[in-house]
Amino acid sequence: MTGGLRFVLALAVVAFLGGAPAIVAAAPIDAKDIMGLSDVSDPQLSPDGKRVAYVVTPTLSTQRPSRSAIWIVPVDRSAPPRRLTSGTQIENSPRWSADGRDIAFLSNQIDPSAGKIAARQLWIAPADGGPARRLTASVTEVRGFSRSVDGKAFAYVAADPRTEQQKADAVEKRDHVVIDDKGDLGRLWLLDGAGGEPRRIAIEGRNIADARWSPDGKRLAARVADSTGLNDYFYHSDVVIIDAATGVARTLFREASGPGEWSPDGKRLAFVQLREQYIGLRAWIIDVDGDRRLRIGEDHPGHVNHLEWAADGRSLLAQSFENTRTKLVRIDAANGQIKTLLAFDGRLTGFSAEGGRVAMAGDTPTRPDDVWLWTPGQAAAQPLTDLNPQVRQWTLGQVREVSWTSSKDGRKVYGTLVTPPGYVAGTPIKTVIQGHGGPEGFWWSGWLGSWHDWAQMLATHGYAVLLPNPRGSDGQDIGFTRGPINDWGGDDFQDVLDGLDMLVAQRVTDPARVGIGGWSYGGFLSAWAVTHSDRFRAAIVGAAPVDVSTMLLTTDTPDFVAGFFARTPENLARMDASSPVRFVDRVRAPVLVLHGEQDRRVPVTLGLSFYRGLRLLGKDATMVIYPREPHWTYEPAHQTDIQERVLAWFDAHL
Repeated sequence: MTGGLRFVLALAVVAFLGGAPAIVAAAPIDAKDIMGLSDVSDPQLSPDGKRVAYVVTPTLSTQRPSRSAIWIVPVDRSAPPRRLTSGTQIENSPRWSADGRDIAFLSNQIDPSAGKIAARQLWIAPADGGPARRLTASVTEVRGFSRSVDGKAFAYVAADPRTEQQKADAVEKRDHVVIDDKGDLGRLWLLDGAGGEPRRIAIEGRNIADARWSPDGKRLAARVADSTGLNDYFYHSDVVIIDAATGVARTLFREASGPGEWSPDGKRLAFVQLREQYIGLRAWIIDVDGDRRLRIGEDHPGHVNHLEWAADGRSLLAQSFENTRTKLVRIDAANGQIKTLLAFDGRLTGFSAEGGRVAMAGDTPTRPDDVWLWTPGQAAAQPLTDLNPQVRQWTLGQVREVSWTSSKDGRKVYGTLVTPPGYVAGTPIKTVIQGHGGPEGFWWSGWLGSWHDWAQMLATHGYAVLLPNPRGSDGQDIGFTRGPINDWGGDDFQDVLDGLDMLVAQRVTDPARVGIGGWSYGGFLSAWAVTHSDRFRAAIVGAAPVDVSTMLLTTDTPDFVAGFFARTPENLARMDASSPVRFVDRVRAPVLVLHGEQDRRVPVTLGLSFYRGLRLLGKDATMVIYPREPHWTYEPAHQTDIQERVLAWFDAHL
């Protein structure tokens, strides 16, 4: 039953905050309801702090949408949000001019006057309304851009035009793939907003992935790697300083997640870096022309990211994920001390600050995604948008943070528990445990409904859902996050079992009706659970690295696996000991395997090996492969099918 059929009487859906009172829905949430939710990202405050531009995508957690739009809303809510442009194209990355009169952005909208250029170009449009104007005519896709502080110049990243040989290969349909080929290396192109031809800057043999103008417009900080491959991008990018006049480049910092954020005086850069073995993050503030380097958050009990300088240059704002919620924090630029400014009741996914205000994208247990405004001195952030008003008509599961004690070492472990609407405490019910991706990832106490977040949907169908953050997760100290090194399925799985014991002891869970599922590393934990425990009556294994050594040798990010298990053949025994596929003979529960056909992160052969191993032994197993899909599922029909299968599988077996 869809949301539109739920009610005998319904009030009109309001498009602006402060609408009519909600009608309570009696029917449970289904996949089509979830697919009707909108996502928000990249909130950008205008220079005067009076308006926010943001990106709306018509489906949650898509990452590769078929369309998206830029909207603008005044922070005083004196008018409803409005679109920057019209059409059905993809728009993203809004960036204001210094005077707030226009917004530059990326779009694949069609320009009838254009010749043979790539679809994605840099555009500009009046902030108060009017036709957009294309700024670039790149024959290759514009991958990203930076606007100078004065708003008059642009630096964008695009590959060189194809060579004659590449054109000939395309004509002959020579579509061979050379493994670990450098790809079409990104170049930096500098463009005067008033017009003229862009000026090309290249770093020979290296890929420029992103860049940021310095405040004085004389230099750029760039993220540079040896290829366009994800492994190099994730694990082997350098922060490079490029002279805008000469194109001369020098490496400032190796293996960091640049390009970084310039201080207002242009003397320092702030950025994050993966820690040793590529597990965990640390932040840095570095003098661009000096020797001072300040490490930040070494012992901070949380995951710090998204750095943004305060206007006075004395501090930075950042996000810190702790336990199951996000905090907005201030970092002292002199000593690195971290202070909480706002404890958000949910999860933040991005922010910007101007004029003493902070605009944030975030979700809460009852709001899937909205733009929020916080002003220092306020106890809580206030919503500026109402992107998903239909949710007020749904009867939702209750979301709360829970914690328990590890039976291994007494550590506190956190997680999120979602119980059915109207659940009576002390009533044991069917329960699903869903693991998150990673191992370094996390569950949050916010909105939990998308194609890969099943908790709200399952809760409204009568399930308790435990979302554990076992060791390996972000949100605690770095030692906790590094726990699964050489030990996938060890103490992290015991943390999950301890959470289950907690729910059984509290009479939330009926121990005879427990299922487990997840995607990526969550799928690994599911496969590990049914090969190492008889407590689960059904399992869903989504895109899971069930064979560690095979994944190391076939994934497009081998350094991810090597960070946990090293590269040496001597560690093959440890890899096999952490591979669920080696233990399929122990499985007693029915297993549903889900996988994308074009998954390069966790190749589909891994899912197939687990399924085939089960079937060859006569086990109850089903596998569904989604054509064209990579590790993250994009197509709406497939996202819908996954949710429907998840619900049907647990309904049939629990």
